[in-house]
Amino acid sequence: MQQFIITLLRHGETVTPKSLNGATDVALSARGKQQMLEAVSKLRDIDCVVTSPLQRCCMIAKTIASQWQVPLSIENQIAEMNFGDWDGQSFDELYRQFPSQMDKFWHTPWHVTVPNGEQLNDFYQRVDGAWQHQLTRHKNTLMVCHGGVIRYLIAKVLNLDSHNNRHITALKIDFAAVVKIQITVDNNKYYPMLLWPS
Repeated sequence: MQQFIITLLRHGETVTPKSLNGATDVALSARGKQQMLEAVSKLRDIDCVVTSPLQRCCMIAKTIASQWQVPLSIENQIAEMNFGDWDGQSFDELYRQFPSQMDKFWHTPWHVTVPNGEQLNDFYQRVDGAWQHQLTRHKNTLMVCHGGVIRYLIAKVLNLDSHNNRHITALKIDFAAVVKIQITVDNNKYYPMLLWPS
């Protein structure tokens, strides 16, 4: 029997915290940088850092990997969902322009197609691909990513129906939140467990 830990770290506050930032490559605020550095200061024994390519994740991830002298891997698959024409716009503006579509998006996202945006199922499939790839590569991995990625992975570990959007609307993932998942491998079977509190 073997055990592995994947620690998920959401990026810190951005310079546009009240916007729908998916593929939009916004920077961290000064406060966001501090939030992330404080969060990682409590972590121990990390032997690999995996990060989204978006600067709100990878800038601090590069610093962390360098300080800890561990390998760094930049993975496009754990970038946030691409919200197409809505991406980067403020929530206030989106609700002003598209009130009914926004309500439907948060309550029944499977039935909403954002113009030029990524389908929810495609997002889940790419995140799942990254997850499967990282499961047992290192004993203790830090994955620096996004709220949507973390919500999906929590739902996966808890075996929630991904077509039920409750994990999207009922899980609040704060800036620089830390979530730990332990993976036990026994007879080639994988048993993930959410470690709470992380």
